[in-house]
Amino acid sequence: MRHLRYFLAVVRSGTVSAAAKELRISQPSLSQQIKRLEQRIGAALFVRSSRGVELTAGGRAFLREIQSIPGQLRSAIAAAAPTPALWSVGVCGGVRAEVLAEVQNGLAGQGVHQVGSRPGPHLRMRSVGAAEQPELLEHGEIVFGIMRLPVTAPQLARAVVWDEPLGVVLPTAHPLAARSTLTWEDLSTQRLLWYQEGCAPGYADAVPAQLTALGWKAVLHPVDQDQQALFVHALQTTSDLVALRPSTAVTDDPQLVWRPLPTASAPRERLAVTALAGSRAARYLGRVAARRGWPYRA
Repeated sequence: MRHLRYFLAVVRSGTVSAAAKELRISQPSLSQQIKRLEQRIGAALFVRSSRGVELTAGGRAFLREIQSIPGQLRSAIAAAAPTPALWSVGVCGGVRAEVLAEVQNGLAGQGVHQVGSRPGPHLRMRSVGAAEQPELLEHGEIVFGIMRLPVTAPQLARAVVWDEPLGVVLPTAHPLAARSTLTWEDLSTQRLLWYQEGCAPGYADAVPAQLTALGWKAVLHPVDQDQQALFVHALQTTSDLVALRPSTAVTDDPQLVWRPLPTASAPRERLAVTALAGSRAARYLGRVAARRGWPYRA
């Protein structure tokens, strides 16, 4: 299945480099995996061209036969395990414990009821980048995902479980930290610590665009925000660098302060549970969302 995922990613992206970025693996590693797949099949699947890669005749034939496999696998899993004992949940980076608790109480709270003597399903949370989650949901490798909105994948149903306005995060030693309010002029001299390319599709593009419309065309400084230590270190060691997070994300960190953006319509961080639209998981998510009051879109 991993080789098939890689093959389909290259077909969809049109280049090995773009597919590697989508899959979040190195380009040489992806090229090697494609070569191994070709060796197992005994035929070349791609030829390089000025536009990237193109399918060979054998590649087109292979694509016709395997592109329905992910859907067939999901159906087979559903038929074999109509009441799964374990649901795998992909969690994007930077999600706080209280958000996971809300998801746990919502999803597992619906599944812990006994059916005869058989216990309901349990959740297994695992770290999965937002860019990877749609494909893993399609292939049935995770049942639910947790990611920031907006989500660019139209095939996903989503229920918003957390919604907070973003504000400016600064280290306590920052020159602007002593001010209780900030202006757009203050922020115009600051760079914005932001997500690395591909780490938060949709959200990573939408928020800077909103800031530009509000009057702050921020220069972005990409850093791995999944690791809190690296996030704090970058802020503390760069004098003209600030970040954006909800106030609850820094409440318990004495090294950081939070200030509201100078607008009544600040960008928001909305975290959603997602599932493949039309699936049993999506129908279950819809029922949970109705009970919990989570805004839901199929």
